[in-house]
Amino acid sequence: MGCLIRIKSVVSWLALYLALISSAILVTLLLSWGLYQPLSHYLNLAGQQGLTQQRLMDNFNHLMTYLLVPWQHQLQLPDFPMSLDGHQHFIEVKRLFGIVGIVWIVTIGPAVRQWCIRRQAKQLWQYIRPMQVALVMPPCLGFIASMNFERFFIIFHELLFRNLNWQFDPLVDPIILVLPEIYFGLCFALFFILLEGSLGYLLWRGKRAL
Repeated sequence: MGCLIRIKSVVSWLALYLALISSAILVTLLLSWGLYQPLSHYLNLAGQQGLTQQRLMDNFNHLMTYLLVPWQHQLQLPDFPMSLDGHQHFIEVKRLFGIVGIVWIVTIGPAVRQWCIRRQAKQLWQYIRPMQVALVMPPCLGFIASMNFERFFIIFHELLFRNLNWQFDPLVDPIILVLPEIYFGLCFALFFILLEGSLGYLLWRGKRAL
């Protein structure tokens, strides 16, 4: 009986962590869509490719719609030809985003239910220790990424993908020319901020409950 209780507790906390991580990823994806407009305008990415800003955004919106909308299965950018390897990479990215969405759907319900149970039982203090431990991870990863983002970015892709399709050649996949490293860096920073903020909020509510 005691073993079963411990297993349920571990599963409960795991569901919470996965819900927080997947939520941070999904919110980051949505915010990154809006982030691209001012950043691309500031960097003059459209002008560098001989496009208008609106035309560049049309291409970017096509890409993001393909990646984020589950029933969108066709990727064809009006002004950016794509190699088979490049196309395959975006297929794999779309699949990963789909997995994140499934994880969120599966875990957000149990996470919210446990929050409601603990709040009703006046046991929100139970979040204190787990959140204190979890709060250490985002700053550590963020610090590592900030020291050498290019290396961090490479390792990140090597862990997620089993091929080298993500190493775009601008000659055959010019879309990479309008997806600068600083854009991905800001997306990673946004994810770490969102995750740290959600963990910090739970810690604050736990301490407040005491």
